Amino acid sequence: FSPIPSHTMERFLATPELRYTVFTFLESSDLINCAQALGMRDLMGQLAPMEEEEGWDYDDDCIVFNRLQASVEDFDQQRWQAFLELTAKIHILCLSIFLLHPDSVELVKGLLAAYGGPLFPNLRRFEIWSDAKYPPMISWGLVPGLTSVKMNGLDFSSSEGDGFDVIFPQVAKSCDGIRELEIATECAEAGPIFSVFPKLRSLSYWLGKFSAESWSSLARCRDLAELELLLVSLGGVTESSLEADLEFASLKELRICRMEKKAALVLLNGTKMPLLRSLRLENIEFTEEEKKELDDRLKARCPDLKPIDFVVKA
Repeated sequence: FSPIPSHTMERFLATPELRYTVFTFLESSDLINCAQALGMRDLMGQLAPMEEEEGWDYDDDCIVFNRLQASVEDFDQQRWQAFLELTAKIHILCLSIFLLHPDSVELVKGLLAAYGGPLFPNLRRFEIWSDAKYPPMISWGLVPGLTSVKMNGLDFSSSEGDGFDVIFPQVAKSCDGIRELEIATECAEAGPIFSVFPKLRSLSYWLGKFSAESWSSLARCRDLAELELLLVSLGGVTESSLEADLEFASLKELRICRMEKKAALVLLNGTKMPLLRSLRLENIEFTEEEKKELDDRLKARCPDLKPIDFVVKA
């Protein structure tokens, strides 16, 4: 029997449904030993029994809440500390399609106030998935030691959007040590200001927008080395609207996928990237002449740049 490589396990556990399946079959003792990656459903089940209860969301759609079958009076310091011993072992937490009943949220808040916390002192990666528009539980995962955050809200076509405009400021305020950030949202209308994360090294940004200010803010992330853009649009940004002498001083890898050619050229022509080594332009239509011209122009500005990888996928 050969142990599963750590990178393979990480990819496996990146799928919330699979993660839930794994932890559903673990005994409490095994859960403690394996609690490096955990979903909120698995965790709350260790605190107290749960029952499902139907309710209504902001759009009057029927949803299912999970209610903890307990009250503050059912706990003492010893029982709460035993739970904190488990949460202290959690390094990766996924908040996905799991809604804790508002009364149960208040229960956990009451226990934190009565017996202390924080709830996740050693959390390093926090994934906020499709329940981002229900933010009460999100603050529990925003701890100072957090270094990696994934916000995958998209847009549910609901009146409340996906909560991005609420969640992003919370993350920025609480976790300025973030080094890896993944965002997928259709609700970033103004373009996020990324310089609130001065230690940022890797950014993956899907479906959102850039304003001139938000794109320029990346220049103040002095350690940014990897940048991935997918289906990102520019809100009226032109080369002349970008800051003069804009430079991404540490950027080494850049991938732009499914962006309008004109928009991609605005970003590439209007931004200095002296250390750029790898550029991948995926599903952006360039003629052969335009490819050669862009390759020559960028090589003159980026001495370490390898030939541009132009990719077309069906």
